[in-house]
Amino acid sequence: MNIKSLLVSALLISAIQGDLLAKGPNAENGIVQPLLENDPQTIISNYIKAVGGKEKVASIKNATMTGEASFMGQSITIKTVADSENERLLQSTSVGGNVMQQTVLMNGKAQIMAMGQVQEVPDELTAMIKTQTYVFPEPRYEEMGYELSYEGTEEIEEEVTHKIKISAPNGMVTFEYYSAESNLKIRTSSDATGDVTYSNYQEVDGVKFPMTLKIKNPMLPEALVTQMTSVKFNQALTEADFQ
Repeated sequence: MNIKSLLVSALLISAIQGDLLAKGPNAENGIVQPLLENDPQTIISNYIKAVGGKEKVASIKNATMTGEASFMGQSITIKTVADSENERLLQSTSVGGNVMQQTVLMNGKAQIMAMGQVQEVPDELTAMIKTQTYVFPEPRYEEMGYELSYEGTEEIEEEVTHKIKISAPNGMVTFEYYSAESNLKIRTSSDATGDVTYSNYQEVDGVKFPMTLKIKNPMLPEALVTQMTSVKFNQALTEADFQ
């Protein structure tokens, strides 16, 4: 696989995992209401309420997701099976019907398969992959060792958003943007993935989910738009689903 295909795989995987819509502070008559002490946890708490509530989120133990995209004339299929209850994960990217990259987490070990080669993942990266088994990782950010800070407001997609900085234990920094008016997560941004913009929110088993993801990165010649074709929660999974 060439470097562009590898990058596309990484971008799509990062975008799909754990990136659901979020709810921020209320807005009335177009006036943004200030957050209490600009607390990131307030935004996350509102996010959980928006997607279905704490009890609903806690009840989701696994998810199977499939997305379709077109990149430079080639069709791309992305499949993810995430099982937080048993700490298992499958992330597979196919180009033109052929599996080009696959990440598997089982029994505490992770492997990346690409170009017919299998590579064992170091413990530090395995720990990061384990966080992707959660469909809703946001309530666990601090438990995972992430540091959160409120970075003020910024206009994204013609909407005023509240910006949160998320610093991972390995030093990776991600910014999340939540609309102050619609209460949805509008964008995630990092050096690794570029800008991931979310739209076309639909309910799946009572939980809202963005069905369209647009990825922009300086290393990609064009924006990559992914349409989610299937999202299912709490399926009966076997080991065969992770192979």
